[in-house]
Amino acid sequence: MDLKCDADFSDVDSYFSDGEWEVEKAMIDAGDNAVRYAEEHGDYQDHTLTLRTSNKFDVEKDRLILYNDAASPEGYQYASNVESKGYDVLSGAALEAEKELKEKFER
Repeated sequence: MDLKCDADFSDVDSYFSDGEWEVEKAMIDAGDNAVRYAEEHGDYQDHTLTLRTSNKFDVEKDRLILYNDAASPEGYQYASNVESKGYDVLSGAALEAEKELKEKFER
């Protein structure tokens, strides 16, 4: 038996494209919020403001990447060094971003 389907699926690509943009926009918003959170809640002294202003994010197709690109004069990653001493440079912000995205997408 053959069944013929005359349904029009021409709008499916646009539907998926809109959905992908919604996910990407949510990750951009979470990245912005995370960077702002890190700047406001960092529990370390930053005399030059280099460490606080070096928090950044990037959005790839299916993930949000938070990073701090501050380097010391000796060339090591300064944020990792400060975090290893027990201070919150970006890890708290990462947890906040994860929480925000879970609330948005895990319903």
